[in-house]
Amino acid sequence: MKKLFNVLVLTLAMNFLAVAGGAGYLVFTGRLDRAKVREIREVVMGRPQTPPAGEAPAVALPATRPSTGLEGILERYAALPPNDQVEFIRNTTQTQLAMVDRRQRELADQQRRVEAAAAQVARDRAELEAARKRFAQEQEMAAQAADEKGFAQSLDLYVSMPARSVKTIFLGLDDATVVRYLQAMEPRIAARITREFKSPEETERLKRIMERLRLQQAQAAPR
Repeated sequence: MKKLFNVLVLTLAMNFLAVAGGAGYLVFTGRLDRAKVREIREVVMGRPQTPPAGEAPAVALPATRPSTGLEGILERYAALPPNDQVEFIRNTTQTQLAMVDRRQRELADQQRRVEAAAAQVARDRAELEAARKRFAQEQEMAAQAADEKGFAQSLDLYVSMPARSVKTIFLGLDDATVVRYLQAMEPRIAARITREFKSPEETERLKRIMERLRLQQAQAAPR
């Protein structure tokens, strides 16, 4: 009787090992996955009962918090062999690192482009400011040249005109302009013109002009 019991136990153990080995082979070769296991379980144990109409299905509370990060990856690919899991994690990590490195290079390139554009704007602004200053100087020099040319031409004309006529013209000019002409003339020609200032108003105007001329000559004299 005891020998018969041992034979039965040994037979059951061998059958269990055979079933386990077959299941392992199916899993290893990909012929048995979670979906197929679920279908087999439904055939053996029956489909889960659905609640009657009108009743809200019972919501099963999660036993643990949702998996995230590396834990989620491991749970997602738990059906893979350990070596494949390690390889997948390594590849995923390398991919993420490559993406981070590429993003850093893109940001660095963008920063360099922004700095280069800012430097170019600064150079353009400096060149524009220099060009504006050159233009202003050229305009000023041109105006001075035109003024000097016009002054020289009018001076030659006044020198050749009668003194009375020149006095009449000077009465219509401001004191600074009259002083400039008198200062540029020869003393004898300037004296001939100033002698034509005879009325009280004219003599009073001449006093102001001569005082201004004296101050300018004193300032221009070397010390």
